[in-house]
Amino acid sequence: MTTLTINQFINSIIQIILFSIIPFIWWLITARKKENFFSWLGLKRPAGDRKELLLFIIGGFAICEIVGMVVYNVLLKTDWNTSTFAGMGVAGLPCAIFYSYLQTALSEEIVFRGFIQKRLQSKLGFKAATIIQAALFGAIHVVMALGQINVAQGLALFLYPMLPGVVLAYINEKKADGSILPSWLIHGTLNLITQIIQL
Repeated sequence: MTTLTINQFINSIIQIILFSIIPFIWWLITARKKENFFSWLGLKRPAGDRKELLLFIIGGFAICEIVGMVVYNVLLKTDWNTSTFAGMGVAGLPCAIFYSYLQTALSEEIVFRGFIQKRLQSKLGFKAATIIQAALFGAIHVVMALGQINVAQGLALFLYPMLPGVVLAYINEKKADGSILPSWLIHGTLNLITQIIQL
């Protein structure tokens, strides 16, 4: 393993820990005696019909990837959207995997589908919780690119992540008994494809 790969792995673990602090504190205060932390967050084995779940995972991935490719290639192909590992070739693949599945996908799934979706859903129901977490998911993507994008790009960067936000929440909550593992798999794979294209 190269130094860059080790650093990327360490950065990924640190980000997962940082993104888990608020959910963990919330769990300690509100649900510690009712349910273990990982189950409360949705880090558990999916339940339900496995064949149906697999079809939804493949379908959800395909929808998000096709729309994402169009949006990124038409509106968002700019310097700010270039991968840190661009041009590294196969040597950048381990870094891209850690970045895609751990640093971004797992961290974001913990916060958006594991924490925000589930907490809001218990108070507001599935539809309202899904719309709110998807809008927040879109908004955070815009915030990270502020000053580097124009208005059209900002709108695309807000709206596109909302689509996976809705699709992933549906798969988790309606087809996987609240597990965030399907959305982590889809999200990480979408991110990895984006990274691989630039290697």
